[in-house]
Amino acid sequence: MLLKGVQDEAGLPPGVWMGRGLPALGLTAGEAVTQRQMELLFGEGRHPDADRMERERLDAGADPDTARLETVLGQLIEEVGKRKQTPVLAVELVFRAQASLIVLWALGDDHTRRVIERAHERAHERAIATVLRWLEDEIAETRWSSGRQRVKAPALVVAAWRNFDNRDGFPCSMSTA
Repeated sequence: MLLKGVQDEAGLPPGVWMGRGLPALGLTAGEAVTQRQMELLFGEGRHPDADRMERERLDAGADPDTARLETVLGQLIEEVGKRKQTPVLAVELVFRAQASLIVLWALGDDHTRRVIERAHERAHERAIATVLRWLEDEIAETRWSSGRQRVKAPALVVAAWRNFDNRDGFPCSMSTA
């Protein structure tokens, strides 16, 4: 995953952490998301700072397997794979302005664009925060290891990025110059 390099190369701001689950991982809302943290959390199911934690445990005399196990969140990915199950470590949600607003921005003069950008930025951030609260309050569930019983998830850990185009290169949001 070359996330940070891609974001930097495209001139996009870094991703930030969001969600009520951050304190449990020692993360802070608004703190920048690193590529390595993404690989660890969403790729390996480990703590976002697993490298540091593992190094500290090794320095304290723990054996490598124990040090690694202590950074795993939930079940080992390898164990889930042996049961021929596919863990869901992340779900992607995309928020974008309505197409008509993007067209208005594109056809507007400089003043109109600045007004739309300022209003959109505030509304967009509020919408994301509102949806995240709703997901945490009403929707998010987790399963016990048996996979049969579901329980309300107390919190989510979210990595959020600002993008100005979609995967096909078409604009999906306004950009401030």
